[in-house]
Amino acid sequence: MQLSRCPLSLHARSGEQVPSLTVQMARASNPGGTTAMWVRDHLGGLWRDEDFADWYPRDGRPGLSPAQLATVCVLQFLLGLSDRQAAEAVRCRIDFKYALAMELDDPGFHHSVLADFRERLTEGGRADRLLDLALARLKEAGLVRERTTQRTDSTHVLAAVRDLTRLELVTEAVRAALEELAGTAPHLLAGLVDEEWGRRYGRPVRLGKNPTRPKTRILATGGDAVRLLEHIGEHGADRLSSPRAQALRQITVQNYYRDGAGRLRWRTADDGGLPPSAVAVVSPYDPTARYARRGHVTRWKGFVAHLTETCDPDGVNVITDVATTDATSYDAKALPGIHTRLKRRGLLPAEHLVDGGYTSLVHLEQAAREHQVTVTGPLPVNSTRQHRKNDGFGRDDFHIDFDRRQVTCPQGETSAGWHGPYPTSSPTAAPLIVARFTKSQCRPCPVRTRCTTTTDSARTVGFPPRELRDLQLRVRAEQQTPEWQARYAVRSGVEGTINELAHGHGMRRCRYRGQQKAHLQHVFTAIAANIERLSRRPPTGEAPSPRPPTAFQNFLDQHGIPRPRSWRSARD
Repeated sequence: MQLSRCPLSLHARSGEQVPSLTVQMARASNPGGTTAMWVRDHLGGLWRDEDFADWYPRDGRPGLSPAQLATVCVLQFLLGLSDRQAAEAVRCRIDFKYALAMELDDPGFHHSVLADFRERLTEGGRADRLLDLALARLKEAGLVRERTTQRTDSTHVLAAVRDLTRLELVTEAVRAALEELAGTAPHLLAGLVDEEWGRRYGRPVRLGKNPTRPKTRILATGGDAVRLLEHIGEHGADRLSSPRAQALRQITVQNYYRDGAGRLRWRTADDGGLPPSAVAVVSPYDPTARYARRGHVTRWKGFVAHLTETCDPDGVNVITDVATTDATSYDAKALPGIHTRLKRRGLLPAEHLVDGGYTSLVHLEQAAREHQVTVTGPLPVNSTRQHRKNDGFGRDDFHIDFDRRQVTCPQGETSAGWHGPYPTSSPTAAPLIVARFTKSQCRPCPVRTRCTTTTDSARTVGFPPRELRDLQLRVRAEQQTPEWQARYAVRSGVEGTINELAHGHGMRRCRYRGQQKAHLQHVFTAIAANIERLSRRPPTGEAPSPRPPTAFQNFLDQHGIPRPRSWRSARD
């Protein structure tokens, strides 16, 4: 059956049991069980209909079970199925019917139901609520616990959009707005669209990087975009708030401007200026995607996914948090939100292993103070010129006396001024105290050139407040110890999880458009990965079976020829 657009109410199925005939057929056809059957046998299902009661109105036509639909979505991502294939699996596969507690003759539902259900899940943080409930079931089953060691890393995610040049972007934005109007208010196109418009926008645009007559195309497309927006504002102002019209307006503004004579001009870096990538729209079909790059190699249009998992050496690693952020946002900005969600789930770690992109003095102190979490990761190094070149007197060569509010230089001079702490422009940077020396102190100094190169020959020293300064010195000292390095080496294992989800479960590319739906995809992928890992773990007390040796490895063993037992020893 196909879900209609009328309001749906929830009729919870309390305490549902798997029908006896379904149990009999599932056990007979799958004596070893399947991953779908494991969900029912060990967790009693990931969700219950009562968990979704506040998502549905009290009155309306009875809807399908949201617990069943959510379970189907997880199995869909676990097996890499499309909506049609997932709906067919519900109708035809016995283990799916077992996992969903359905009768064998239940016809299932139309595949469009899954798309409508995902739309419902994108509202009000419901995707995170799904993960909360799934982890609560795992916690009740004793499969995950708090105050262990966890680790976090991020990876880039490609949006479900084409890579367009700026001219292609404007042209496609005009075409997208015309398609939207043709579907919702076709009468507005009368008197506007002619044969020339049909030739330009009658099919998806593909101009390439070197189109013919580029200047003519730029002016013609910009004029059409402005004319279309003005036409909509004059004859159907309510349509200006539609998604495609809003995208067209923003794309037009970020690529064109009017000069002093009122003529439409093409923006360049030197003429009119270009918007920063943090606000520049890259596709009219996904206004939330952004262009970003990391280093000199990785460039993409889309988002960033942050994954957090446990790293217990004696258990299965469970993904405890997923965050989807703008492609242009920095990793450290995501850390407070990760800790807030883990606290809500009762899964805060005792130690949190992260890379240098997440660490800052502010966040290390905040995590310890608010959540009693030790964030372990390399702090940014001292960025002063003296430290970079390893020549001269750096900040660490000065003695800081917080009680007397003064700084003593290596030559014994005492600072004449103590100012701050001042807030910094970056939310991840610590407040800064500035101590200043005078010209009369610095100019006669025999080692002045090793200390400062400023034109007024006076040195200033910046440093964080006492609590953060003590934390900075302690963490940097710990980072040099073998014990810290051994603990931190465990962090690298999360990169295998990133690779597993990105390539094994298709998380590298978005299935859907929009950041909220991309996040929903990441949540379902994380839950599916957890189910796959836990369902394959050996019974309690049994060691995991080792990988069987290859034929050549057997040959080496039979002839007593030594061989490396792990890839780590093979690198030596």
